[in-house]
Amino acid sequence: MHAKKTARALTLLPKDTPTGTLSRRRFLLSLGLLAGAGLTAPYLSRQFSRSNERIESSRAALGTWVRLVAQHPDARVADRAIARAWSAIATVDAQMSVHRADSELSRVNAAAGEGAVRVSDDLIEVLERAQAGAIASNGVVDPTVLPLMRLYGFYRSGRSHLPTDRELKDALALTGVRHLKIDRAASTVALTTHGAALDLGAIGKGWALDRAVAAMRAEGIESGLVDVGRNVYGIGRPSDDSDGWAVGVLHPTSGEVDHVFHLRDSAVATSGNYEQWTTLDGVRVGHLLDAKLGRPANPRLSASVLARTGTDSDEGSSLAFLTGPAGEGAIANRLATHYIG
Repeated sequence: MHAKKTARALTLLPKDTPTGTLSRRRFLLSLGLLAGAGLTAPYLSRQFSRSNERIESSRAALGTWVRLVAQHPDARVADRAIARAWSAIATVDAQMSVHRADSELSRVNAAAGEGAVRVSDDLIEVLERAQAGAIASNGVVDPTVLPLMRLYGFYRSGRSHLPTDRELKDALALTGVRHLKIDRAASTVALTTHGAALDLGAIGKGWALDRAVAAMRAEGIESGLVDVGRNVYGIGRPSDDSDGWAVGVLHPTSGEVDHVFHLRDSAVATSGNYEQWTTLDGVRVGHLLDAKLGRPANPRLSASVLARTGTDSDEGSSLAFLTGPAGEGAIANRLATHYIG
């Protein structure tokens, strides 16, 4: 999956942090995370219930950085929940990673124009959701965007020049859910045109987030947090006296906290073009593309969506960034939206 969300977009705040007053560097220093950790280190709230044991685990996965937190009176339960969540994430990686040649998604891409590929029910469900999102956005957000991503130098495509009009026309001819055929009864997916290819960067991490949350809850976790590349879900509350897991949205230019969401059985994700980008012919190109036009989009600095599930917030933040308030009606289970710029 493509690292769609910006590494700086979301940060978990210490208790009682005033909005807009804490610079990124000062915040990292306050948690003791700056030295040796780099500016993309995961951040966790200090607040937690004294009656709970707290287990934390983090590692690279899904082409990004993932962090899990489980709180439970019995540390063994928390350990089992963390292990089960990692297993759930590994399953999603094997199904939907564009970085793995052996994933289900990559096998579908490799068979484009040649025939259908048998896949898991999970991949079919995600592709059906992505397909519906493409239709709702009139093709602005589309899971068949991979040819365009490569055209603009992403996924180590080796591009160093802006596309010509002819190249753009050819890539657009490969883009659109008209190329995607899903047969739920047969459990198969096909891309009908040679060169068409899928990228689930606008929804896949949110799906992984939800699978990890479900795994932790299945072990009895009622307080915890899952962070998949800054797609964040808060299970319950970190402490009895809190409103939820405090997650700050950082301003892209100042680095200060611009807005705070309190997650309580909800998720937040932020989309923006200020960290994931490449340079072509001296022009900085952000990774969030308007799939309908085939061009980079910079309508605002960032868009954050609070929703009931990680899938909804992940998909919703891309849609909100590209379409703005006019597209919010298509965001499932949206609780709140915050725009910068």
